[in-house]
Amino acid sequence: MRRVIMSYQVGIDVGGTFTDGVLIHKNNLIKKTKVPTQHDNLLDTLLHALEHLDVFKQPVEQITVSTTLVTNAILENKLPPIELFLFPGSGMRLDALPWPVPYHAFMGEIDYRGREVSPPDELEWRRLCNQLDFEAVPQAAIVSKFSHRNRVLEDALAQFLSKKYPQLDIALGCEWGHANFYRRSLTTYLNTASKNLYKTFASQLHQAVAKNGSKAGITVLKADGGILPIDQLRPVESINSGPAASVIGALAQTDPQQSFVVVDIGGTTTDIGLILSGEPLLSAQGARIGPFLTLIPTLATRSIPVGGDSAVLPAPDVPEGFTLAPYRQGPAYCLGGEYPTPTDAMRYLKRVEHGDYARAEEGLASLLPAEGRNPHALQGLALKILEKFAEEVANAFSLLHKEWQEEPAYKVWEVLHPHSAKDFYIWVSGGSARGIAPSLEDKVHLPVRFTQHADVSNAIGAALARPTLSCTLHLDTTIRSYRIEEFGEQKEWLGSKRPHKEVQEFLQEIARERARTIGLNLHELEFKTQPFDFFPVVKGYATVGQIIRGSVVVPPGVVGRLEV
Repeated sequence: MRRVIMSYQVGIDVGGTFTDGVLIHKNNLIKKTKVPTQHDNLLDTLLHALEHLDVFKQPVEQITVSTTLVTNAILENKLPPIELFLFPGSGMRLDALPWPVPYHAFMGEIDYRGREVSPPDELEWRRLCNQLDFEAVPQAAIVSKFSHRNRVLEDALAQFLSKKYPQLDIALGCEWGHANFYRRSLTTYLNTASKNLYKTFASQLHQAVAKNGSKAGITVLKADGGILPIDQLRPVESINSGPAASVIGALAQTDPQQSFVVVDIGGTTTDIGLILSGEPLLSAQGARIGPFLTLIPTLATRSIPVGGDSAVLPAPDVPEGFTLAPYRQGPAYCLGGEYPTPTDAMRYLKRVEHGDYARAEEGLASLLPAEGRNPHALQGLALKILEKFAEEVANAFSLLHKEWQEEPAYKVWEVLHPHSAKDFYIWVSGGSARGIAPSLEDKVHLPVRFTQHADVSNAIGAALARPTLSCTLHLDTTIRSYRIEEFGEQKEWLGSKRPHKEVQEFLQEIARERARTIGLNLHELEFKTQPFDFFPVVKGYATVGQIIRGSVVVPPGVVGRLEV
């Protein structure tokens, strides 16, 4: 059931070049803004956007932020160092994996059923601790292989360290209850390292909003396209929120049953995603950021390093006479920058109205020899620049489309929608949407569409995104143990050895309680129960129990659709 928005909603999207903001009331966009992003002072950037929207003069109920705070800290290598302690057990050698951070490996092993195979060696811990300085590095992450099924090794080391170093901030890998040891280790590391940075940012944002007289709740957009209260979000869950905002923003401005590709043209990067019959495509793998593979649920998106402000550099040795650099060197030339960009080409062709026309012409002319600077040559150059831009996007889309077809969710959609067209149209957003649309249509040979609010589509996505929630149950009735994958809960199973409906009702209640715990309104959530798998455990020709897996989810979506 769709909820019609009656209160004021605010969405803020922090981009690489600009931060966009929207104020929405009753599914209508009341006001929008675009302010330069200050990467070294995101709090100030957010407050400027909120002030431009007159947020503090309206009865705003909710402010949703898509923030690059943690993403930037990871990519710019600005996270503080922490100690990473691992219990790898037997099997694959740790040095066979590309670890982007240092670690310490200990003895002790848990098997795939969660049974302790070999105990830890406390003497080994004491020796290493004598070599470490926990005053200089006051945070530690402890991860054991298969700790998602039995956390005994992690708990033992944590208790040892807490007694010896009471001031040490310790995080456990079992809190990310997934099976992939490598990804779980890196996810735990990143979340621990970014915790203080994120906590300070959240506190300052709360104080700034309250100081201006607003009682609005603050939520943050996650990589999976859902939102959570800022105090309940685990910091690393905020990575990839920009691409998620692109997809949710498109969803909020289109027919709920359509299937299409989302292409969001930013100043620094271009994000590409997919919507199938009104539902964003989720990746079966966790999010990747820089060299880190994580367990963070994410939409199946891809960011490529080309945008409206990508520098166009002279290159006499290539046929086009120029190259499109995979980076930004400041604003477009027509907006006061030092280098010509695709935005200058759009301005010269009068596809966009922002920027000084004469400067756009001057910037493009700098790429041509003095004797060849005439209107015909300038127009040809502008078209070639946009053709090159569109080609980069088209190539990325072609590769990503093949990857999408391998996603389990895509294969299920094909089975459930055998008659749906697979030649999707392209939905373009971003400040350069109107300018790139004709060139992109020529390259991908698919219809290209956009709305009058394409320039702030990501902020619309942030404002209208709904909460997401997932609870995946792994139950082994033979050893009377269950766990919840998403938040690492491990407890004793007190039910029957061969449950059926009982276990579904059990998981539904866990999901409802989890929603209440993190501050979600149960009346606004649409819980969906995924099919359960039941595997009998046979011993001596008799069934002695079951291994059961199932999940209850609130999938990504929107709380309303913008009137466009």
